[in-house]
Amino acid sequence: MNAHKPTVQPVGAQPTSSLAEEFAAELIQTLARRHNILAFALPLRGDQVTISIYIGLLVHTDGTRLWWLVPNARKRPTPLWTYAVTVQAAAERLATHYHELDSRPLAELLPATGSEIWRRAAYFAHNPRP
Repeated sequence: MNAHKPTVQPVGAQPTSSLAEEFAAELIQTLARRHNILAFALPLRGDQVTISIYIGLLVHTDGTRLWWLVPNARKRPTPLWTYAVTVQAAAERLATHYHELDSRPLAELLPATGSEIWRRAAYFAHNPRP
């Protein structure tokens, strides 16, 4: 009596898994298996997903390609965006960026106001308000 009933999608409903979500899942699995790097996906509106890998290292995908801002190019007058069309190529390059970022002090990775935020947080941690 437990016959499997197929689920019916309402008219106009979004599919349960988009190409972008599948691409993101493959990248996350590849980074974890081959490089021991944890990441997570954030579905965006439309058919795009953002994958968070490290502070300042966000990857975007639409299911056909992956693109991100190169972290070590922040001192350039214009940002340097790059892309990959295969998960394996992206994972190799992103692992290099990850290890570069991981070796830098945290305050250096935060925006210019980041060091001020940390300074204030340290002050309040040692000088609590009454």
